[in-house]
Amino acid sequence: MYLKYLDYSEFDGTPDEWSIEGFTLKKINLIVGKNASGKTRALNIIANLGNLISGYKPQLYSSGNHLLKFNNDTRLEYLLKLKDNKVIEEKLIKDNKTLLDRGMNGIGKIFAVKINDFIDFQTPDNVLACSARRDSVQHPYFEELFQWGDLIRHYHFGSQLGKDHLIISTPDKPAKVDLKDENSIVFKIGLESFGEEFTELIIDDMRHIGYDIEIAVYAPLPSIKVQGLPAGEVIGIIVKESSVNKHISQLDMSQGMFRALALLIHINYNLLTKTPNCLLIDDIGEGLDFERSTALIKLLIDKAKESAVQLIMTTNDRFTMNSVPLEYWSVIHRVGGKCRVFNYDNSRKIFDEFVYTGLSNFDFFATEFYEKGFDEK
Repeated sequence: MYLKYLDYSEFDGTPDEWSIEGFTLKKINLIVGKNASGKTRALNIIANLGNLISGYKPQLYSSGNHLLKFNNDTRLEYLLKLKDNKVIEEKLIKDNKTLLDRGMNGIGKIFAVKINDFIDFQTPDNVLACSARRDSVQHPYFEELFQWGDLIRHYHFGSQLGKDHLIISTPDKPAKVDLKDENSIVFKIGLESFGEEFTELIIDDMRHIGYDIEIAVYAPLPSIKVQGLPAGEVIGIIVKESSVNKHISQLDMSQGMFRALALLIHINYNLLTKTPNCLLIDDIGEGLDFERSTALIKLLIDKAKESAVQLIMTTNDRFTMNSVPLEYWSVIHRVGGKCRVFNYDNSRKIFDEFVYTGLSNFDFFATEFYEKGFDEK
């Protein structure tokens, strides 16, 4: 199941009003736009709602009106309205049948499968009914919504991505790994779960994007000593490039190299566990040169095509735009607090017309061709 439609607004009718409407998504997506246009915010909306639904971060935010539609075997829609950190409306609709309808004060009706009828219920207005009433016997239809939220992975490619995170290995206290945390040391559990298959995938992918490494291990870093903490070795990722005799620890890698390595570690682990999920990658390619950025994006698209993963990336980088076909694009154009999305679903004629210009994909964005096409009016 993947997200195919998003409407969102917050603080309606106030100076802080912000909205993005009619945002259609496909299995593979690149969101482009100017700085502060709403690219990162769009990913945050998806990730935050997923965390709410799954209970990973159950704290409600002060305002937010959501309408989500999903692509799966059935037609699934989820509506959630929040105000003053409370739920004021929540609905789940499957194949045009409303299974959950909850309003103010947490009062509503919910369909119970075993009795084939609706029952009245009341849930505290500071929690989601889809989470609080999750029940595989009476309300199994909540499960796929929960799984969607639980399996979202959100990465900020322009960040450290765990470069400054190490593990102190102590025999009596295994390190915990949070798969939703982009800084988590996923390499460790990947090795434990899949062994050489995992490391070979990482090495092959790194070579594919232009980093010719021959070794990738998780080992003690003898140069790092930590005082005042329990006894144990400080462990991190170490690689060896084919053309260099010296081993390189994650602390000594360039930021661009480590970002690529960390992202590929996370994604390959997700794919090996065969859990369909949604990958959100903000500022994809940030800090990489043209060749490596292009190769990484093509690799990610190929992996998404061959799996059940939905891939949603953002960029405002010229090289990245030129390396991703327009069929995957969604351009966010913001005027004040309102964001409009242009993509192949709602602007097919304009997208098709651009092919005949002979210009680059970046020109499609820079000239705002997506908004007016050849129409000068």
